[in-house]
Amino acid sequence: MTPGVASGTSHAPHPPAETASACPRVSFTRSGLTVPWDSQYGSLVEFAEACNVSVRWFCRMGVCHACESGLIVGSVRYNFEPLDRPAAGTVLICCSTPATEVEIDL
Repeated sequence: MTPGVASGTSHAPHPPAETASACPRVSFTRSGLTVPWDSQYGSLVEFAEACNVSVRWFCRMGVCHACESGLIVGSVRYNFEPLDRPAAGTVLICCSTPATEVEIDL
C-alpha cells in the first residue's frame, strides 16, 4: 500500500513537467494546486503523482477503495465500472478521469 508518506526529501506539489492547456482543470484542495487535466495520464491518481500530490492507492483497479477521496466539486468518468461504487461525494481516483472541472480533497 502506498500511503502517500515516504521518507526522504519531500517536494511541494507542482504541475507536471508537461502541462497541457486543455480543460477541465483539476484542483487538489489540500495541496493548494489547480492545474489543467492532461489526458496523457490514465487516471486521476497518475495525474496526482505527476503533480507530487500525496495519494493513497493499492490495487489501481477500483476494488480496494484505498484511493477513495472526497469529490468536492465536479464529476468524473470511470475508465471501467468499479466493482463497488464509492460513497456519494467521493471518487475512486485510481480508475477515473475528470468529466468536468473537479476539486478533490487531496
